[in-house]
Amino acid sequence: MNGLIDALFDLTQAVRYVAIYRHGQLSLRQRPELNLASAPESDRYEELLVNPTILTLTRQRGEIDCGGLDYVVVRYGNFFEFVVPIEGGHASVAFEPDGDPIGHAREVLGTIERHLT
Repeated sequence: MNGLIDALFDLTQAVRYVAIYRHGQLSLRQRPELNLASAPESDRYEELLVNPTILTLTRQRGEIDCGGLDYVVVRYGNFFEFVVPIEGGHASVAFEPDGDPIGHAREVLGTIERHLT
């Protein structure tokens, strides 16, 4: 997963944090010297509890009559959290508040696809 994490950080300086949760294994990293960083334990719970729950709810809703789910973006006070379902889990990419996660969506999705296929 390190190659994927490195590639996601390389997309833009606006990436502040990357996490991959797949088949019960969590890999996460944040950019060094990050302003207003979340506590590591908070990030861990975000990836183990919050993001899987958000994806379950939105995926189920999307499959009813919305054409599925590509990704979810959550806007917290200090950052955006871009969450993508992947086989066996999810990938999270946190962006700075001015980082435009929607503008980077294709790059993020393409990078994930290239590294996981």
